Amino acid sequence: MKKNYQIKNRNFTLLLYSIFPVLLIVSVALLVGFTASAQSNSNKQSIDLDGIESGQLLIRTASGLSSALLLSTKIEINVAGTISRTKVSQRFINTADEWAEGIYVFPISEKAAVDTLKMRIGEKFIEGFIKEKKQAKEIYETAKKEGRKAALVEQQRPNLFTNSVANIAPNEIVVVQIEFQNNLSPNNGYWEIRVPLVVAPRYEVRPIIQKVQFGSSGWATISTEPINIAQKPSQEKKDLLNGEIQNPVEISINLEPGFDLGTIDSPYHDVLIQKVSSSHHKIRLKGPVPSDKDFLLKWTSDGDDIQASLFNEKHNGLEHFLLIINPPQELNLKKTQEREIIFIQDISGSMSGESIQQSKVGLEMALRRLKSTDRFNLVFFNNGFWSYASNPVLATPLEVQRAVKAVRNLKADGGTEMYQALNFSLDNFSETRGVLKQLIFLTDGGVQNENTLFTLISKKLKNTRLFTIGIGSAPNSYFMSRAAELGRGAHVYIGQTSEVSARMQELFLKIENPAITDLVLKLPINTKAEYYPNPLPDLYFGEPLAIAIKGLKAEDIASIVGKKGKQDWEIDISLKQSAEHIGVAKLWARKKIANIERSLITQNASTDFVEKNNIELLSTALSYGLVSRLSSLVAVDVIPSRPKGAKIFKSTIEPNFPHGWDMKIFAVEKDEISSQELHRLGLGKAKIYKASLNGDGNIFELPQTALNWKLTFSLSIGLLVLGFLSLQLGRRRKHV
Repeated sequence: MKKNYQIKNRNFTLLLYSIFPVLLIVSVALLVGFTASAQSNSNKQSIDLDGIESGQLLIRTASGLSSALLLSTKIEINVAGTISRTKVSQRFINTADEWAEGIYVFPISEKAAVDTLKMRIGEKFIEGFIKEKKQAKEIYETAKKEGRKAALVEQQRPNLFTNSVANIAPNEIVVVQIEFQNNLSPNNGYWEIRVPLVVAPRYEVRPIIQKVQFGSSGWATISTEPINIAQKPSQEKKDLLNGEIQNPVEISINLEPGFDLGTIDSPYHDVLIQKVSSSHHKIRLKGPVPSDKDFLLKWTSDGDDIQASLFNEKHNGLEHFLLIINPPQELNLKKTQEREIIFIQDISGSMSGESIQQSKVGLEMALRRLKSTDRFNLVFFNNGFWSYASNPVLATPLEVQRAVKAVRNLKADGGTEMYQALNFSLDNFSETRGVLKQLIFLTDGGVQNENTLFTLISKKLKNTRLFTIGIGSAPNSYFMSRAAELGRGAHVYIGQTSEVSARMQELFLKIENPAITDLVLKLPINTKAEYYPNPLPDLYFGEPLAIAIKGLKAEDIASIVGKKGKQDWEIDISLKQSAEHIGVAKLWARKKIANIERSLITQNASTDFVEKNNIELLSTALSYGLVSRLSSLVAVDVIPSRPKGAKIFKSTIEPNFPHGWDMKIFAVEKDEISSQELHRLGLGKAKIYKASLNGDGNIFELPQTALNWKLTFSLSIGLLVLGFLSLQLGRRRKHV
């Protein structure tokens, strides 16, 4: 009996020893699987149209939007006089064996007039027509449902558009062609054209979510949900994919400005320049380049600076004029007016890398230029904000040196909570009369709630002037230009560190020299002409004035009057001297639409006011064939091509990130800066503020955690414990 027991015990022990490795392997496999699944899902990011970079064809699937392979981008620009016409051609291919619907997202200048959509899908060539936005969407959706090829161009923001493509056949090549035009003006003695190539990921302010739970007595407790204010998950920037440039772009420019050319410069890209004549040059990139930073071309005239230009075009029986004047201005070498200057410095995560270095150098230059009679303050922000001092302080040498030390120690991380920092700064100026008040904003503008910020500026600016400095390879030009426009100031861009000195010098000349103010366009009596912008903005040193006019006659004379300091200033314009130019009418319409949008921000808009302006905006867009907030371009094929029941596939490409960005900075770890961090900056007595979250952004979340991870984790731990107990029990029985 004892022998049989020993045999059974030995067999049981061997069984336990054989089971334990199996249990161990299963447990480890479950743990590894759990970790990989959690990691994979945690890397999934929220996808919405506002956060999409350029150069992507997005495929709509049941789970959201994903991107397909981009083959190439070709941009052709024709500059004639003061107007540029741009054609953007994107070439895609559906590499799957299923049909697809795609969404192509592309950035353009916020002032461009988009008026043409052409698309070739396979052998089909489709041209778009303008419709009210809702109607265009219905036409597109109907065509998509019926299996017909269709395309739809919509405005998401003034500088971001989407092109939807329905029913792309397997292995078909898709060529998308968008055309738009813009007006050009001389600035600080040179002309330039900027081509946005990438939309930087933007910080979204999440709303505060509160839960109300009522008890049996009828009373309730209110709890606040944790708020995720992190930016987009970090991704590793890659310029090369399988040995090829990712999202490659080719750019060519036919430059015929109408005068002899002097210097031509492309500061961010290498170009080849072919001289056709003294007033005609052809410029192109040396080869395809990644679409990860804006392209910029600058040129000057060979001779006297061009002070004015005047062009006209007839549309619907009415004359349209485009007048550009660069009034001669003298440097103010006398003692400047007493000033209060508040600098707002963005130190959010998107500023990390080259951007924060450019910004710090520029801010230090500005601080050292202050006079001892000036007062200043510094406001820094990421997902919180704090100020250098409670109120503006005198710019003594000691105070300036202390501020410079703080600036040199700045580091960029965290979110982009602009609102509270801007609100504090606008309230931080003193009530002293006779003091020139200026607000200088250094940022890349990486936010989505622009309209909320514009409304704040309009309400609280008063007599302050706002200047913006766009930092980095892909600044939000819409925010920069519109904020400066509302702030009756000016804006400059700094794309690389070598430009800091020149660009800051331009800004100093604008800030320190008197503007031509109180500008008014005087028109002939009893005229019903419309002109934009209306009212006219202030002008600073080197700033051009571009006015689009409709309804005057060629024999009319218009006058521009204003004040230069305390002295009256006036210039008369004879319209019969204008030259004909295609595109002037569309530019007038684009300026009118921008003016309407601006009025909706600056006015205390009632429902009736908004409705009236929306009707006027839509009427203008449809009459001149332009894409706007309320109008879209749509193109549809007549014959269905997709078989019934065909599925839509999903494909992805690696998107570009702006050149110079540090992709390790997107996670937000703290709500406000610590006192230890302030001491490191040399700001031990600085006041700390916590930004309140406000915003109305909507976004659809993809899963952020592994599926049933708690169950998987518990099961794996349980199996490990069971295996360990089995091993111990086996050892005890062995020694019995």
